[in-house]
Amino acid sequence: MAARRQDGLTRRALVAALPVVGALAGPARALAADARAERVRGAALDFARQMQATGRTPGVSAAVVLPDGGLVTATAGWADPQRRLPMTPSTRLMSGSTGKSFCAATAMALVQAGKLGLDAKLAPLFRDEPWFERLPNAPALTLRMLLEHRAGFPQFLDEFGFQAAFLRDSLLGRDTGYSPRKMLSFILDKPPLTPPNGAHHYSDLHYHVVGLAIEKVTGEGYYAALRRLVLSRLGGHDVLPANAKAIPNLAAGYAQGDLIAALDGETGRSLDDHGVLRKNPSLEYTGGGLALTPRALAMFYWKLAHGLIVAPATFDEMVNSSVKLPAPPGVDSRYGLGLFVTRREGFGRYISHSGYYPGYTSNGACYLDHGVAAAVQFNTDHGPDVYEALRSLSGAVLKAL
Repeated sequence: MAARRQDGLTRRALVAALPVVGALAGPARALAADARAERVRGAALDFARQMQATGRTPGVSAAVVLPDGGLVTATAGWADPQRRLPMTPSTRLMSGSTGKSFCAATAMALVQAGKLGLDAKLAPLFRDEPWFERLPNAPALTLRMLLEHRAGFPQFLDEFGFQAAFLRDSLLGRDTGYSPRKMLSFILDKPPLTPPNGAHHYSDLHYHVVGLAIEKVTGEGYYAALRRLVLSRLGGHDVLPANAKAIPNLAAGYAQGDLIAALDGETGRSLDDHGVLRKNPSLEYTGGGLALTPRALAMFYWKLAHGLIVAPATFDEMVNSSVKLPAPPGVDSRYGLGLFVTRREGFGRYISHSGYYPGYTSNGACYLDHGVAAAVQFNTDHGPDVYEALRSLSGAVLKAL
């Protein structure tokens, strides 16, 4: 009897204790999360200081999004050495090609809504624009093909017509913020580099057509569609269109290039004495076309991977519809719909995209096996390797978790 009575008391005591245990568990979890965030913050700060200490970049800005969505930022050095402005978490830098991921997310939101088809021919959308049929592979072009860079377009930087026009207009002091249709005019009547759905060949101009298709089906400009469909879900105000020379709180970039780049005015300091870009950036359009911060870039990839920008099934399509790319031994690298999809030892599977704009480099990723995102930006294009830098930051963060 005594033993049975003891068992009953024990059971009753355990049941009575459960609310107390639960009440204690909440603060304990919070303390553990705070400790984890502090370790990550320390790792990120160490990374930023080490990068800046190399002397190869005026400044560095980095951000990490933790598995619970918590945000950690770290900066070091100068946003603008000439004006003695320090790099801060709110300092914007040019996105470069990371903007393609934002464009792809905008397009996929429209696919999700039934406004665009991934495999529907795009030619009917442009039936009122005769130039469209002069694009490489025009009759076969689809959204999927363009987002995967499998439409056979050349890169505009390789086209003599673009090079000559840009140099001439730069020397004459004319505006070089060419429209997307002007940019596409440089490849009209050119033979395709690959057949439709052929090999992956990276070209910003693939994304220019995507941007114009977005405008066709929404009846609004690309940046308006981006704000409505993507940035409204991202939150914050860090991401701005890079479609004008004056961009608030933009870091000064420092560019290096050859003689032609120097003649084009694309070397040296990117800003004038008033903090305004010396060159009109709007020709990037959907191939880049943004000014942003690492905290916005990391949060974008984190929210995209967590089904908070587009639906989880739509994100799966962006990742799983991919073409295999050359990669070092032991690394699986693919290009999906506006995303690099990589599997690497020590990091698992992750989505990412890097970006280059004269004077700036960027890289961001979300590590799908860990639920962590990270991003880094430099205000130089000839500083630390942005791929190695992101792996260094992310490796330190994963170790700190």
